[in-house]
Amino acid sequence: MIDVIKILHLKGIKHHAVMYLVNKVFSGVSIKHFERKRRLLNSIGYKIGSGTKIVGPIECTGKLVIGTNCWIGKNLRVNGNGTVVIGDNCDIAPEVTFQTGGHEIGGPERRAGKGIIANQTVGNGVWIGGRATIVGNTKIGDSSVIAGCACVVNDVESNVLVGGVPAKIIRRLEDASSQSI
Repeated sequence: MIDVIKILHLKGIKHHAVMYLVNKVFSGVSIKHFERKRRLLNSIGYKIGSGTKIVGPIECTGKLVIGTNCWIGKNLRVNGNGTVVIGDNCDIAPEVTFQTGGHEIGGPERRAGKGIIANQTVGNGVWIGGRATIVGNTKIGDSSVIAGCACVVNDVESNVLVGGVPAKIIRRLEDASSQSI
């Protein structure tokens, strides 16, 4: 009979070893390490598309799916047990946090009530500025820009620049497909 505890322990050891390699040994922008980090992260269950460059370190307690040809700056965090799906051709600046866990507001004896797991989606061609935080079940539309230090708590339309706390539309961006040449 298969010993589930031993298997889970071995998976845990592999996960820790891979994260150590990605975050300590191969961390940084050395071109020779990008593909190695991508393969290592894929080997422990993350789905990282071809051509995606992860600077590292990263911290992820949930599920992470990143499309092709993305740039992921240092100190990416996925907190909580939810899923973050990032589209193709996205740029994520340093210290961006995806907060996929939270709580309902509880009674007066303990305001952090029942736990909530959130899933977040980032469309294609999105640029998220440094130290931005994405909270709750949030969708960011294609080709949008999230300003640095913004806190996104609601869905973001495609082709807009948002910023602030909470993030609000600052301006609409031109859709390249609608521009005349």
